[in-house]
Amino acid sequence: MTEQSNSTNRTRLCLVTAVDVEFKTATALLAEKTVSAESNFKICRGTVGDRRITILHCGIGARGFADWLTQHLTENRYDALIVVGLAGALVPRLKTGDVIVYDHCLDDRGAIEELTPTDLPIQHSHRQAELIRTLLGALRETSLNCVYGSGITVNHVVVNAQDKLWMGQQHQAVAVDMESFDVLQVAAKCGVPAAVVRVISDEAEHDLPDFNSAAELDGTVNPRRMAAAMLQRPVASARFLRNLKPALAALRNVLEVVVRV
Repeated sequence: MTEQSNSTNRTRLCLVTAVDVEFKTATALLAEKTVSAESNFKICRGTVGDRRITILHCGIGARGFADWLTQHLTENRYDALIVVGLAGALVPRLKTGDVIVYDHCLDDRGAIEELTPTDLPIQHSHRQAELIRTLLGALRETSLNCVYGSGITVNHVVVNAQDKLWMGQQHQAVAVDMESFDVLQVAAKCGVPAAVVRVISDEAEHDLPDFNSAAELDGTVNPRRMAAAMLQRPVASARFLRNLKPALAALRNVLEVVVRV
């Protein structure tokens, strides 16, 4: 459903989440919420105070999401778009529960590309810079450890510590995810100021279970294959599950700030 530009003067914010637990954590903060599906992607619309919030569930690197997001942003008006979710650390100084606001994002799914504020029209760049400054200021007023650094988008879960550390050194990036570059690129094309806020869920010096075997093309996770992957790396799995609780607690704290910025 298309929102008419004259329907309300309240701030409109769009949040993009990837995995189901991020989507559920975000939607739990909304009042007057409704959940629907468009082109196989879940949407939750609701309010926080005087703000209208739309939360999109894009899946883990789901095929077709960029095209659908382009259509969605063409048909719906937002004052800002923010990617909020979990990420892997690429440098040892970042620990579980730390927060990263991206200063720019790299694409490492082929030839290296970089999306920075200088790629944007001047007026749009100013609006985006102001959004990022506001987010940084608000997050740094909390008890969370919040850093400003570069992220990188890849087409697979980076599961080995050696690979994470190499990627961080090679590209001077501090965090890795599978969605941010496309979302920022689409938002820029549609003239919507956008930012990325990520919470560290796995540290650079720790291996992960091979979750790639559990990922479906539509961005969902196959529970049976995920369980099998975790059984193959029991130590890494136990550590991942142990760290997930504080990471999600930090994510909720981040979301409580983001929806009010």
